[in-house]
Amino acid sequence: MSTADGDLDPTSGPEVAVVLVTADWSAPARPAPTVLRELARRWGPAVRALVLKDADDGVLETLDVSSIPTWLRFTRVETEGEPRDPSAPVVRDLRGADLAGEDVVLPGAWELTHRRSGAVPKHIVAEEFGPQDAASG
Repeated sequence: MSTADGDLDPTSGPEVAVVLVTADWSAPARPAPTVLRELARRWGPAVRALVLKDADDGVLETLDVSSIPTWLRFTRVETEGEPRDPSAPVVRDLRGADLAGEDVVLPGAWELTHRRSGAVPKHIVAEEFGPQDAASG
């Protein structure tokens, strides 16, 4: 559900977001958006899929991205304060594009819970980034 300014309502929606950091110039990253689209259809509303394409250096530094593609799994932080893992980065207002290319903001605090860099096979992305029951079903 969206607010009047196009942001998603922070009180509804998925608790997990998968962000694919990619770039047009990266040959190994070219298949990754297609993999994300297919998996997002399988995952349904349990996971919000976002693409962060051609991000500027400041964003890449904030997310500690050193290679393209990079897959990031974020979990909504339910309460402000200590994240579950104090060493895990917390991002406020997660930004990217949905699979239709529309800019999206997921409001609130999001904790980075998993990352994988490089070209990754679809079954690995499904197991590591999808809902807990995705690997079994």
